[in-house]
Amino acid sequence: MGSKDRRILREIIYSIYRLGPAWKGKFPEDLFLLPNTKDADELLKTFYAELEQPELDITFEYPFSKYLMSDLQSEDYYESLQVQPLVWVRVNHVNALKFKEKYASGIVTEEQINDKFTAFGLKNNTVIEPDSFPIEVQDLSSQLVSSKIVVKDGMKVWDCCSGAGGKSLFISEMYKSAKLFVSDVRPTILENLKTRFKQNRLPVPKIATSDLNKKPEKINFSGEIIGRDSFDVIIADVPCSGSGTWGREPENLTYFKPVTIDEMAVRQINIVKSTLRFLKHGGKLYYITCSVFEKENYGVLKELEDSGLVKVISAEMVYGYDKRADNLFIAELQAVNRY
Repeated sequence: MGSKDRRILREIIYSIYRLGPAWKGKFPEDLFLLPNTKDADELLKTFYAELEQPELDITFEYPFSKYLMSDLQSEDYYESLQVQPLVWVRVNHVNALKFKEKYASGIVTEEQINDKFTAFGLKNNTVIEPDSFPIEVQDLSSQLVSSKIVVKDGMKVWDCCSGAGGKSLFISEMYKSAKLFVSDVRPTILENLKTRFKQNRLPVPKIATSDLNKKPEKINFSGEIIGRDSFDVIIADVPCSGSGTWGREPENLTYFKPVTIDEMAVRQINIVKSTLRFLKHGGKLYYITCSVFEKENYGVLKELEDSGLVKVISAEMVYGYDKRADNLFIAELQAVNRY
């Protein structure tokens, strides 16, 4: 198959998965025709031009509503899962006009993140090409969450579950004087992080491969051994169910197992406790998930606060479902006791 055919097939399959459990038991021939709607993108409309829309009684089912944050148990949220999120990019204000001129046909909307960055929401088929200035793919809610992390001049900052470095890139460009350290349990994704920093013309931070579930006492960051009471700020974007991103990954509406929520909550608490030993007394830890499940968010905060190790300064959901973006949770914690 060519790239166009592959994309058509992918969009058809994802449209079926967006139905949640409701697609089970239906005939494949009928399901194949379901994406033929007025809301389909232009490529699918062209593909279905000669075909009729089937008359099927299929109602979307969200199978995990009892685990949701209470304010998300609504038709507005459920309906948002039927619409594919936009591709969001982050651009420095200095380059925003050049970006708009080049990608005018692909831009759906834009949002001001802060006094430095603009977020652009693009059509999903927009091809983003290397340019003379950095264009960083980062979901709108991830950008907004990153903007809530406060770093003062010269602070030592550790992104302890950095992944490919989306939030680290934001912090590095936003706070030039920050001393940035990153780690992840996956060495291959850290190689991706290095590449992205170089592409953005930013200094590569000190890097470590570390499994925080094993509660290390010291960590080797690019040859620098770091121990207790070392960091002013820790960013803990912990592994989670990913339920806040299911607009992009609708297959989870069919295959996700609720037992995973409990497993993740235990893992999240362990990771935060493990990192706290590296945080200075009075230092700030930003707890972040891309989950919409209560237990992974306020449930974890309650366990941590009850342990006497931290004080919760603030906590909130950053909702993107009404903007065709992801949904993230962020809490600012202050270390008050040793672990």
